[in-house]
Amino acid sequence: MLKKYSMKPGIGIFALVLLIFSGCGWDGTAVENFDYDLRGTWVSTRTLGWWETEGKGKLVITYDTITITGSVLPFSTGYTKGVELEGYSEETSSDGVTERGTLFFKDIGGLKSVPYELLHAAHEDVLAVGTVPNLETFKRE
Repeated sequence: MLKKYSMKPGIGIFALVLLIFSGCGWDGTAVENFDYDLRGTWVSTRTLGWWETEGKGKLVITYDTITITGSVLPFSTGYTKGVELEGYSEETSSDGVTERGTLFFKDIGGLKSVPYELLHAAHEDVLAVGTVPNLETFKRE
């Protein structure tokens, strides 16, 4: 005698969704975003010099975009300023006080990346972006 087996509805729906996403060329990076601690408006701590033609540099980081405005050292050349660029971050290490990782974003010409360190200070977070000599620090606005 054969037993009749029935599939639970939840398993069938899950399998169908998985099949749809695998067949549609779904990009895995679509679920990545900027780390929660990085989100917000960050203003450069650098004093403006006589050679700068733009205002103080800012990074506006949302769930999945970064907007670069003003004079910002790591983003001085080769980056589109003033528009929302899609992106995400990847944390590579954390000791509970300092998080290290990389900011990734789509810009003209492809995917760009810049390293960062986020220091959780006693009264204020400090974000350092770039590498020496193009390193710049930011504080939350």
